[in-house]
Amino acid sequence: MANKISRFFTPFVIASLSLGAAGFAATHLLAEQYQQRLVGEQLQEAANKANLQLDSEIAKFKQVPAILSHDPRTLGYFSEQTSAQQLNLLLEEWANQSLADTIYIHDDSGTVIASSNYQDPKTFVGENFAFRPYFSQAINGLSSQYVGLGARSNVRGYFLSSPLYVKQEIVGVLTVKVSLENIEEILTSDGFDIVVLDNNQVVFLSSQPHWLYHSLQPLTLIQQQQIAEQRQYGLDKITLIDDFLDLPQADNALPSEKLSRMGAFNIYPAAASSQQYQVVALKGRDTEMKKVMQIDVIFLVIYSLVLLIAWSWRQTYKAKVALTTLNHKLEETVNKRTLYLQQSNQQLQQTIHQYQESQSKLKQTEQELTQTAKLAVLGELSASINHEINQPLAALRTYSENSLKLLEMGRHDMVKGNLEKMLALNLSITDIIARLKVFTRKVTKQENHTANLHQAVNNATGILSALLIKHGITLRMTPISDDIQIAIHPTELEQVLVNLIHNAAQALHQQPSPQIGLDWRLESEACVLDIWDNGVGLPESKLPQLFDPFFTTKPEGLGLGLSISKRIIEAYHGTITATRREPCGMVFSLRIPLHNACNNTSSTD
Repeated sequence: MANKISRFFTPFVIASLSLGAAGFAATHLLAEQYQQRLVGEQLQEAANKANLQLDSEIAKFKQVPAILSHDPRTLGYFSEQTSAQQLNLLLEEWANQSLADTIYIHDDSGTVIASSNYQDPKTFVGENFAFRPYFSQAINGLSSQYVGLGARSNVRGYFLSSPLYVKQEIVGVLTVKVSLENIEEILTSDGFDIVVLDNNQVVFLSSQPHWLYHSLQPLTLIQQQQIAEQRQYGLDKITLIDDFLDLPQADNALPSEKLSRMGAFNIYPAAASSQQYQVVALKGRDTEMKKVMQIDVIFLVIYSLVLLIAWSWRQTYKAKVALTTLNHKLEETVNKRTLYLQQSNQQLQQTIHQYQESQSKLKQTEQELTQTAKLAVLGELSASINHEINQPLAALRTYSENSLKLLEMGRHDMVKGNLEKMLALNLSITDIIARLKVFTRKVTKQENHTANLHQAVNNATGILSALLIKHGITLRMTPISDDIQIAIHPTELEQVLVNLIHNAAQALHQQPSPQIGLDWRLESEACVLDIWDNGVGLPESKLPQLFDPFFTTKPEGLGLGLSISKRIIEAYHGTITATRREPCGMVFSLRIPLHNACNNTSSTD
């Protein structure tokens, strides 16, 4: 028996067993590392995807508090210009449009004074939510985000709050509640478990319902007290998830963007979001271990085959067949990868084409918006233009009737004089219409981008002359040389001048001795044009917002004139600034390159 054993343990067998044991250990370790890296990449992708989905959904509602907090109808309640019923209807309309669960407004004590669910039996109106952090932070001037169960509805929600200012004083808080029940349905996991934690590491969204309102790690006594005082989840105490009860307790935060193990799970926490939550992807380790064991079995089988090859030439033939098969698989893999790259390239080309189309549509929209702004100004000037045209028309009719009577009387010399006056009136009307026609003309790329300053100023003041006369406004102008050529399209320059002079005229309403001035000067290959008035002006705090789209101080205004003017001037490498004029009024300064200076720059480039 001993001889049989000694014959079995030959040097070849001992070397084979030793090599097999070393190879098995190395393969097992590499398989574990590979599976861990693969699972880490999959979990990272799942966590980041869920994080992007959640950020995208919440981003739809982020601007709602800021917009509503500046809505005059919202703030009108605090100055008794808007009733509580009107405020409820406004909030209901916004909730329907934005798909928010509820939008409501607190007074400075935390009591809800208006809510979009004012008709609901569980309406928030009259409820006090001063204990919620989103109210306490917003009432102190900070925008806030918060997660929790609704105190009235018992529905999970994501709360976004902003302070309400009236005359730079906080008078209340506006809160938008986003239902998390709907958001939870869109989170895709691709075979992984997804949980979303608040800043206390309590689960408020989960692919496993029984994990909700539990924590991954034990909470401190202070955290438990804060959650209970805020009634965040309607529970007296937050307990650990059952699947992690056997883990050693830890009081440190989860390591972000790093694969780690908790019990029977591999977890990957995404980077903590600025929205007060963190997305975590989980997957059971049993699947990983099964794959490692499969690789171990495969290694043993392959190693056994290699041993058999040493004993038989037939096994060598099988090894060649296996190698050929492996080469075919590699070729298929390469072909699949090549096809994938080709598809990706086609998608990239389609994306570039869509981007170019979007840019074209954007430019067209900008041109249409500019044309709309022109027509809006003409709409406001329609009464003055109508009066300016009707006066010569009435005079033409009077001269015509008078001429008929003079013809009957044979007074041909006086008829001739009337006809000359009628011709002059006709030319006056033609000049008015010509100015309006030039002003409303659309700008195309083929047209010349050179404007005569003298002519542009005359055309702009001519369009507004009736308005200035009607309101008794004195126009003070520095004489402009007829040879000043600036690098800008004439129609767009006239649009900017009409916008600025028209705004100045509106600012002079009921002002004693109203005046508008227009001065110019040349500075280092540029022309500087100053348009000033002696109106009430604007406070310094509002000057930074003056050129923002839709910013206006007029109830009927669109807030587009100055933003479009700024875009036009900057498109021709110019600048436009606004400053207060002492002792009263405003000064708008345009700096536009001279035409010769632009030509020199282009040729040098």
